Formats: sequence, C-alpha cells, structure tokens
Amino acid sequence: MSMEAAQKQLDDSASEIAKKDKIIQDRTREIAALKSQLATAERSLTIATNAKKRIQEKNAEALKMVKSDSKLIFEKVARSLKLVEQSNGTLGRDSMDDMISLGNDTDIIKLAQDLTAARGQSVLGAISSIKTVWDKQKLLSPALTTSLTILVHRVFELILKDSFSSYSRLEIKSLPLLTSVVGLTTNPTQCYSELATVVNHVAVHLKEEKTTLLSWMDREKDYIIDLLVPVHDAIESEAGNSTKEGLMREIKSGLLDSVNQIVVVKNYSMPKEAAIARRSGYGDIHQFLLSPTETTLNLNLTKKGRMDVHRLIDNNFCAAVSHTSRGSGHQRILVLTKRNAESPSDLKAKKERKEKHMELLVKFNMYQKFTLTLPPTGTKLGLILRTNEAFGNMTEIKDVVADSPLENFIPKDVHIVSLRGDAIGFVQPRSMKDTIAAFTEVQAAASKQLEFIVVPTSATSV
Repeated sequence: MSMEAAQKQLDDSASEIAKKDKIIQDRTREIAALKSQLATAERSLTIATNAKKRIQEKNAEALKMVKSDSKLIFEKVARSLKLVEQSNGTLGRDSMDDMISLGNDTDIIKLAQDLTAARGQSVLGAISSIKTVWDKQKLLSPALTTSLTILVHRVFELILKDSFSSYSRLEIKSLPLLTSVVGLTTNPTQCYSELATVVNHVAVHLKEEKTTLLSWMDREKDYIIDLLVPVHDAIESEAGNSTKEGLMREIKSGLLDSVNQIVVVKNYSMPKEAAIARRSGYGDIHQFLLSPTETTLNLNLTKKGRMDVHRLIDNNFCAAVSHTSRGSGHQRILVLTKRNAESPSDLKAKKERKEKHMELLVKFNMYQKFTLTLPPTGTKLGLILRTNEAFGNMTEIKDVVADSPLENFIPKDVHIVSLRGDAIGFVQPRSMKDTIAAFTEVQAAASKQLEFIVVPTSATSV
C-alpha cells in the first residue's frame, strides 16, 4: 500500500471516530437532559404528593370543624327546646341558616327532625330560612326539600292537634308563608290536600268563635279576609289549583252569606233587674234597665249616692250590669253598662267587616260598584223601584224613566245591596222605604255623591 493510500485510510478512520464521538456527546447531553427532567418530575411529584397530603389534612380539619359546628348547633337547639321563652321563630331560622351554610345534608335533615319538637314559631322560622334559599336560587337541594316537607307536616300536625293554642303559638298570619312553600315539598298534591283540611279547620273555629282554640291575637279576625283570601292568593303552584278553586268557592259563599245577613235588633230590656231597682226607689235606673235599646246610663251623684248604687248592683244584679266611674270631684260620673250589650267598637268592627266583604264581591265581579251625584232636593230621580222579597227585601231598580237626570248613569234590573254617602255613612237598605229615605237625605246634604253597590237581577247566587 502506498503512503498516500495509507494516509487516506487513516484520515477516513479519524473522521469516522470524530463522528462517533459527536454522536456519543449528543447522547450524553440527551441523557443529562432526561436525568434533569426526571429530577424535576420527581421534585414535582414530591410537591404534588405533599400538596395532596396537605389538602387531605385540610379537608379532614374542615370536616372536623363542620362536625364541631353542627354539634354546637344541635346543642344550642337542644338547650333552647328546654326553655319555653327561647323556643321561637329566631331559633328555627338562625339554626337552619347556620346549618345550610355548613352544607352537610345529613345534618340539615336531622335539624329539621329535631325542630319538630319545638313550638310552631320555631318550625316556621326554619321554613322561612329554606324559603329564602328558594327565593334566591329558585332551586332546592334534595336535603332541603326533604327538610321542608318534614317541617310543613309538623305545622299541619300542630294546627289540627290544638289549633293556634298557647303551646303552638301559631298565628293565622303564618298560614300564607306555609302555603307559599307547599308546592316545594316532596309531594305537593298531598300537601295541598292537607292544607285545605287545615284551613277549613281554622275557618270553623273563627266562624263559630271558638276563642279558646285560637291565639288571643286572632280572636277578632275574620275567616274570609284574614284567612281564606291570603291563603288563596299565596298558592302559586299548579299542583294547588284544585285547592285554590275550592277556597274561592268558600270565599264567595261566605261573602254572600255575610252581606245578605240581616242584623236583628237586640232587645236589651232587663225586666227582672228593673223591678228590683223600682222597689229600691231608683226610678232612673228602673227606666234604663227596662229600655230595650239603652245600653249605658250616666249618673251624676254624690259620693254617698254612688256608694248606694254600687251596693244595689253588687248585691242584686252584678252579673247583668257593670259600673265604673269617670271624672273627679263634682264632675265625677257613675257609668252603668248592660253586660249583654255590644260595645260601640264591636259594632263599628262588624260594620267595617261587612263593607270589606262588599268590596271583595266587587273585586271578584259578583257585585258592581258605581258612584253618582244626585240632583238637589225637589228634583225627581225618575227611578222605578220595587221591593223584592226573594232577594231579602232588597230594592230593585226596575227601570229609569226617559227624562230622569240619572238616565244615562244608572243601570236597570239591578238590586241595591248597599249605599254610601257622607250624609248617610254605609247602609244596607232592607226596604224600598229605607232606600228612598237614603236618597232624600243625600239630596238634601252638601255632598250629593252616593256610592252604589248592586247585584244584577239575573244573578241566582244571591
């Protein structure tokens, strides 16, 4: 082999070696990079493992805190249930608010079950807490739905068991709240049926004035205005349509019974007691007790005279007549009151209630209301009237003559249910004579505006 060929072979080998060295160096760098990546991955894995461990520890701490807070809530409720004055709406609302914020479904349901041992106001407080969640989110979790159902059934139980007694401390005004959540329970149809039973139960107590079964705040309430109408208006779910329709039928029937009821003038005469007063020489008291209409008597007497009358009443008829004094000195007055008489405030309340019933019948399009300005005294109204015995002696407007000043303003073939004006107040004329007298009085007054509430003659529900 020549020198040149040998040199070329040597050069080729050196070049080949250089190439392999470069490959080795590249592989070494790649291995180093992979080792670095592996080290980084190992460090990341360690960090992630430690982070996961810390998260698990934090979760365990949080769960422990939740359980601890839940335990505190349960302990607070248990203590409060033993104290009558603390078993109120605030207890139910605040404890349920706190439990909902902790978010443990099992504890929420358990709290609802525990609160069923509380008074009605505590149960209603918890219901209002859950309703607040619904109002904000328009969605309830299964746990809240179950809890709400438990609480609603408990209120039904309390009402049917002892109505609105001193124990349950429920008031009629709470029923619209209860009604508004019935559609959110697990079985709305069943709950609406139970609601109807409960409402009818309370309505009977109000109508029959079974005051011992009612909260003292509800004893003067009206079963239509304060119970049936608010409950009817609070039903929003379609599942309650049947209950709502039934309530409206009851409302309309009750309204008609009320406005068509003729008030019988009571006889307040006390002949037995009057005879005792006459024999004892008290002529003015004798006349007062004998009167069928007088219910109070004011006597301006000396101190001895007042004491004598005290003894007369206390020894003979204190169960029938009460006595109180008013004023001082020479102006001191002895006031005698017949105990069987309705007070002016009671009479006023009854009158206002009937007026509200009239307005509801107008609202429900069963009656019509309009206001006219009557012409002055001496102007004929041109109305053809008659008394309709079939309509409770209501005055029927049969026709309006052609030249009547009211021809274009007053309907025909209607019965006058009530009249209202500054000169006459609110009246329900029960004869044509009463109606004409009211017209005449308004025509002679400064204000000649007269409000009519009428029912068409064709109506068969009156």
